[in-house]
Amino acid sequence: MWDWRQWNSHKQRLVTGLSMAIPVLILLAFGPYWSWCLLLGLAAGVGLWEYQRMVLPSELPQHWRFGYILLGLVFPSAAAMGGATGLHSALVFCLFAGFLTLLFFSPQDSQGIAKLSRLSLGWLYIPYLLSYVLLIGQADQGRPWIFFTLIVIVASDAGAFYTGKRLGQHKLYERVSPKKTLEGSAGGLLASLLFGTLFGILFIGTASIGEFLFLSGFLAIVGQLGDLVESLMKRLYGKKDSSNLLPGHGGLLDRLDSLFFAFPATWFFLQWLDQGLP
Repeated sequence: MWDWRQWNSHKQRLVTGLSMAIPVLILLAFGPYWSWCLLLGLAAGVGLWEYQRMVLPSELPQHWRFGYILLGLVFPSAAAMGGATGLHSALVFCLFAGFLTLLFFSPQDSQGIAKLSRLSLGWLYIPYLLSYVLLIGQADQGRPWIFFTLIVIVASDAGAFYTGKRLGQHKLYERVSPKKTLEGSAGGLLASLLFGTLFGILFIGTASIGEFLFLSGFLAIVGQLGDLVESLMKRLYGKKDSSNLLPGHGGLLDRLDSLFFAFPATWFFLQWLDQGLP
């Protein structure tokens, strides 16, 4: 029997990444829209579970944790059924529900507002931002644009990792992420420009080369900043990883951090291009 715990971290990272990526990519390429909703709901639920364990490790009883995750699933459901209007309505609904919970169940809790603020940030950070995948999926060429975003971010991550490993000398932002380097960041940006633009020209074609270059570079920068945001969050709460769910990778949030802000950026770009979004 193979024991993955005896593998080096790079091998664990590669095997885990492929075992996750292949079924997800098949579903995104060929699955019906409702299967996307299930996938996003699962990702949002796991992400919220990791988030609340990180920011409120012992301050919420189990039934409150379950209710928090369940309420977060309103976001992908609303995005699927109501588009952008539904998604933004879900944000208002969840925030109002949070205040009502404080009002009727914890009116004497002096830390109630602070807890609600941290939990509401989790709703914004995870299911709200992830739900933009479903909004993009409603565009005329939704699937190719989803893959465009994924390719840009994967190219950025891989380019940054291997360039930084071979050439990295100058720290990018040592106070937040000591291992990241300027050379790695530049390598990730160049890889994104190359692969994103090539994919856009070959498989989308509804934008100019300049527009694909711009969006590829912009998404690479947004993705790297998103990675730093999650690194900051873990550092503030004294965590190395968001969880130990994925061997070699940490938690699901550690894998999605670069994508959280990339999907909304792609959606706004499609709005600018007027790509048939409802």
